[in-house]
Amino acid sequence: MLKKWLFNKLDLITSRVQLSSLLRRFPKDLELNPASESIIILIFMSLSSTFIIMLSRKDALKLIHEGPRAWNLWRKRHPADFPNLDGIELIGKDLAGIDLSGISLRNTVFNHCNLESASLVSACLFEANLRNNNLKAARMIATDLSHADLTASNLKDANMLTATVSGTRFDKVDLRGQDLQTLDLRRVSFRGANLSNQLLAKSDLSGSILDDCILTDSDLSFANLHETSLVNVNLSNTTLTETRFTQANLSNAIFTSNSLYSLNFEGAKLENCDFRQSTLKHCNFSKADITGCMFWEINAIDWTLTNVKCNYAYWDEQGRQKTYYGSYDFERMYSDVLTLQLKYPFRMSVSEIATLPIFIEHLQASQWGTSIRLKSIKDDAGGSLVTLSIDENSAYQPSELRSSLQQEADSIIMAQITVRQDPMLQAALKEQVASIKETFWPRLLELAAEHERNVIRSLTIIFMDLTGFSRWTDDELTAKLELFRGLVKPILHRWGAAHPNMEGDSLRVSFENATIALACACMLRSVLSGAGFDMRIGIELGEVTITHNVVTNQPDLEGGAVNMAARLEASAEAGEILATEQVKFHSSNRDLFQFVPRIVTLKKAIGNKKAGEPIECYSVSPKGSLDSV
Repeated sequence: MLKKWLFNKLDLITSRVQLSSLLRRFPKDLELNPASESIIILIFMSLSSTFIIMLSRKDALKLIHEGPRAWNLWRKRHPADFPNLDGIELIGKDLAGIDLSGISLRNTVFNHCNLESASLVSACLFEANLRNNNLKAARMIATDLSHADLTASNLKDANMLTATVSGTRFDKVDLRGQDLQTLDLRRVSFRGANLSNQLLAKSDLSGSILDDCILTDSDLSFANLHETSLVNVNLSNTTLTETRFTQANLSNAIFTSNSLYSLNFEGAKLENCDFRQSTLKHCNFSKADITGCMFWEINAIDWTLTNVKCNYAYWDEQGRQKTYYGSYDFERMYSDVLTLQLKYPFRMSVSEIATLPIFIEHLQASQWGTSIRLKSIKDDAGGSLVTLSIDENSAYQPSELRSSLQQEADSIIMAQITVRQDPMLQAALKEQVASIKETFWPRLLELAAEHERNVIRSLTIIFMDLTGFSRWTDDELTAKLELFRGLVKPILHRWGAAHPNMEGDSLRVSFENATIALACACMLRSVLSGAGFDMRIGIELGEVTITHNVVTNQPDLEGGAVNMAARLEASAEAGEILATEQVKFHSSNRDLFQFVPRIVTLKKAIGNKKAGEPIECYSVSPKGSLDSV
């Protein structure tokens, strides 16, 4: 009988207040001893608490479906009741102004619902599906949105102050006007979101996804974007100063016409990024993959290119002409060399110049693994300015290395000033210098005539060959060769060609300047074509060994640059000049020449390239007069 009474009363319980009231209304006709009454009350409490949760959830959902007015009235009358609504599904409901603050809504589904001006203060929406909802002006203060999905929802004027958004998806959300600086933005997804005009300076966005998002006029200065994905993002109008992009994925990102100061791209993926007409000042590209980047008219100032990966890049305005690079070629060609400047308050004496090698050797020893060479000495404001180049900096951080070496150099200069003021030290130094001169100068004069033998130098090589030579008859062969050599000789003299070598109808000469070599090649073609000769010319710049030709008793050239120039000549069309990327790059005045990209087939193997393999080069022609060269 008692059990029946208990279950009959359970369906009336909707709150703990009603439970207490029912407990006070036990049937008076039931005779219970105190012990039995206590046991019954405990059983009743256990059964009723279970039904309270179930019924509270059922009634809560019923009230929500009735609308925000009914729900909010119930919340007002029962402010202490927090029903658990984890996992509920609401599709297309009008819930504008509903009060869900403090409610547990884990793993819920709210799709296409109108939650405008809703209160979600301190609510738990962990892993909730909140896609395509209207959350305009919603109060989401201290709301737990961890791993929730708010894709394509309307968050205009929503208040997310101190909300938890770890792992949250804001994909395709318009976040303009939102104050995101109060949030922990690590590992958040903003794919396709609108972040225009956002003040994100010094923010930590590490591990987040910003693919295809809009960052127009936003400020990411000093922000941490370590391991962040920014694929296809336009950063041309974004403020970027000392931003950290280490190990980030910036493939296809656009930086055009932007001023980039001290950006850290170390280890970043920068494939196909557009840097055209940007200023890159003190930017660190160490270990970054810059394959396919566009660098037309960039202003690179003291950038770091240590161990960069670059299979090819674009230097033309349209970004269509690939320039290919081998391992570390890009770094060798475009790295800025660290320099030291030694400022003397007086003009250097002979003894001070003579001790410069010792000076340099001491600096190298102070920073083990560093290679330093003398770059220039010139007068400067009544004194002397010595510039030293640091060719290798080993494992040292460049700025720290330069600072350390500069301090050491300045202290030695002060010591040299002290020597100037000590007559006895001055006299002893001059005596030692005179002794060196007497010992080594005669021998140096003896070696002067042979100084070029077995010397490795970097030269520009021209290799030219006349076409149709084999078809000349014996009667015209001598006359044509004499005319050919008579036309070539003054041109070579005009441009200061070195190491001339002529065998039959072929010509090989060298130049220390790539621009001079190009000008000479263009003039050779012009003059010889006018005289009825057809020729092919190949030009390469690289290391060659100067040897002694025992047959001609004259200096001769050997090396890869000589061989490549010959291969280009053999692959050229009649009347064509072919030059390599090295020649184009080292030409000091490229505007005088037109470089048309060409892919030719090797007729003979060279190095690790086999016959028949394609090689990239340029067909060269002058744009106008060469008088200014």
